[in-house]
Amino acid sequence: MKAEEKLKIPDCPICRGEHTYKLKVERTYVIERLTTNDLTKSSQPASFTRIFVCPAKNEKFQATFRLYQTTSAEIKSVTVGGVTEDEEE
Repeated sequence: MKAEEKLKIPDCPICRGEHTYKLKVERTYVIERLTTNDLTKSSQPASFTRIFVCPAKNEKFQATFRLYQTTSAEIKSVTVGGVTEDEEE
């Protein structure tokens, strides 16, 4: 199942501005039998490196970021869907 998530890059290496990108994250969901031990499991970080485009100067740069996954919702793929409007949230 694909979901849209956002990634904020606070200091663009090209223009030093702040940009928020849409990520299309596909996760594989596994139905598990819940036990007492399952309730204490925490999410684990997974690192990804992708190419982004600075919207101010239209130049590419590479960045590494982390998303979190659990054993029941592992990340299968991540693609950069483009920049969102740089807005205050």
